[in-house]
Amino acid sequence: MSLLIADQLTKTYSTAGLFRSKASNVSGISGISFVIEEGMCLGILGESGAGKSTIGKIILGLLRPDSGSVTFQGTNLYTSNRAQQKKWRRDLQVVFQDSYSAINPRMTVRQIIAEPLRNYERMSLREEEHVVCELLETVGLSSNDMRKTSKEMSGGQLQRVNIARAIALKPKLIVLDEPVSSLDMIVQKQILIHLNELKEKYGLSYLLISHDVLAVNFLSDHVAFVDGGKIVETIETAHLFNCMHPVSKRMVLSAF
Repeated sequence: MSLLIADQLTKTYSTAGLFRSKASNVSGISGISFVIEEGMCLGILGESGAGKSTIGKIILGLLRPDSGSVTFQGTNLYTSNRAQQKKWRRDLQVVFQDSYSAINPRMTVRQIIAEPLRNYERMSLREEEHVVCELLETVGLSSNDMRKTSKEMSGGQLQRVNIARAIALKPKLIVLDEPVSSLDMIVQKQILIHLNELKEKYGLSYLLISHDVLAVNFLSDHVAFVDGGKIVETIETAHLFNCMHPVSKRMVLSAF
């Protein structure tokens, strides 16, 4: 059984501009379909406004599609009952682009990482501290960082904290929403290498949403090119330079 199946997802937005007398329908995405297998990273690659964010929100259960379905571990996300929702919310995590806005600035690093543990696990404070220490070390940070706040950390360090939080519950799938685009080039490479190591170590599956061809090329097994709200081409990353669609070719050639 495939880990996640997105089948014919369509979402249309209704917009009313200042100079429009009537609201008009603008298609966010149309007929989006893809499959993610266990241990696989699928890259959703597209330019700004292509529909990538809409896809991510629908997969995360944050935005209901007008039509189509998302099946995760055999459960339809949008027809599931409360017990099923609790399970898939545990197994489906996310790392957002902006590492600072993704957390509560009043929380310490320990509180940030422990938040999902407190929601889903029953453990003593000592057990919690031990797990948080292990997670910090897993993402290349130190247990000494536990009592720091976001103001005391760089963007790269805080993104590692967000990754630690995302893997705390040992999820099956992590949605990576432009996870390195706000970081400098050196830190980007470090984070991507670490995400790849975590994928291999824990058998994680990723949905990487990005406009960055180099990031997608490094981390993904397959790439789905999105343009105008539609997937115009899907290809194995190993054959990226053999893409055929004009949009795909333009994006790839512009990055190399």
